Amino acid sequence: MTVRIVPLHSAEAGDARVEGTPTERLKVTSELSQRAWSLTGKPLPTHARRDMPVRVLKLGELPDRD
Repeated sequence: MTVRIVPLHSAEAGDARVEGTPTERLKVTSELSQRAWSLTGKPLPTHARRDMPVRVLKLGELPDRD
């Protein structure tokens, strides 16, 4: 999954293509994530958020996708 981090009060964060308050959007994201994960047939991970396996890359470091 590719994620883009923008300041909460920036124009990008208030993108009109996404409706709802930030709280409502987080709720929808949580619900959709749980539904998508359930399609894998695997149990939800039990590790703490701080222990999540994550790689942080700058835009120029993204691997090529063929």
